[in-house]
Amino acid sequence: MTQAKYLFNSLPLYILFFATLFFVSCTDDSEVVPNDNATENTIGSFSSGIFVVNEGNFGAADGSISFIDSEGIVQNDVFSENNALLPLGDVVQSMYLRDTLAFILVNNSNKVEVVDVDEMKLLHTISGVSLPRYMITEGDYGYISEWVSFTDPGRISILDLKTYEVLDTVAVGFGAEALAIRDNKLYVSNNFGSTLSVMDLSTREIIQTITVGPSPAAMIIDQNDHLWVVCSGGYNEDYSTANNGSLVQLDTNDEVVQEIALGMNVSGKMVANADLSILYFYSGTTVYSYSIGDETYDTFIENTSAISFYGIGIAPDGDMYIGDSKGFLSLGSVYVYDEMGREKDEFQVGRGPNGFVFKPE
Repeated sequence: MTQAKYLFNSLPLYILFFATLFFVSCTDDSEVVPNDNATENTIGSFSSGIFVVNEGNFGAADGSISFIDSEGIVQNDVFSENNALLPLGDVVQSMYLRDTLAFILVNNSNKVEVVDVDEMKLLHTISGVSLPRYMITEGDYGYISEWVSFTDPGRISILDLKTYEVLDTVAVGFGAEALAIRDNKLYVSNNFGSTLSVMDLSTREIIQTITVGPSPAAMIIDQNDHLWVVCSGGYNEDYSTANNGSLVQLDTNDEVVQEIALGMNVSGKMVANADLSILYFYSGTTVYSYSIGDETYDTFIENTSAISFYGIGIAPDGDMYIGDSKGFLSLGSVYVYDEMGREKDEFQVGRGPNGFVFKPE
């Protein structure tokens, strides 16, 4: 499929997706009663625990950050509560931790909020970004992926971590999404297409474009220093799912050496266990596991009571955290599972939990 044809088939789905979220936010804005783990929002320090990124409803500017402490106590909306009730913004996409700082990327508000992670106090707002998605750092520089728009190529903004100034931008493919760094090279998944862009960090030039699979997203570097990318899969002419999602493996020479066909479309989220030997991804409310070196994957978790899995993370102790968006019709839930896939706990958080950041003491 040509790039132009792919864009024609995929872009309306993204627009329809955001329009649907906007419609949902207007039709049902009900609240639900907090569970037993939750407390009233409090102003305090955040030493050891889990930050939950709550995307919020598109167009409603109700994105937020929740915090689950080591005792299992939930504090919701901790950014606003610690910054004079300042709203975080519209579509909180991701949060990146670097030493004592947290960078919160707010997609539809076109900004990155820099906060002191121990107190969640706002230090600086980075503007001039366009639909930011994810961030990664290397040395004194940060790299931010941006969609830019639904019709323009994506780009990478290069950030000076000392001044928070955007030093330069580099054009990549359409829908610049996830980021990974290996051997002084930055890998960018171009989610509106089927390629990865590879940037030399010394020259800040794109040195290679690698074809993988439709809608590449999250990337993980495994225990063998091989790079894995989850490709969500494409859509047919009638916008039905093509069911051609895949896991693609690149060796240290950036050659595609293995492709695991999944036989379905999947989420663009993927995580790995502590020793980087098992990959986890999901579709609907089922999580699948893939052990490096195998020829196929296995079912790991099936949750028939959830509405729609929307984010996944693995804590340093091995527990798996999964966000349930509840269809954006109410506040979201976070399910916690042990390393065997047994459910341990459930927490109520903000609307649309899409990711997790684990903060050790």
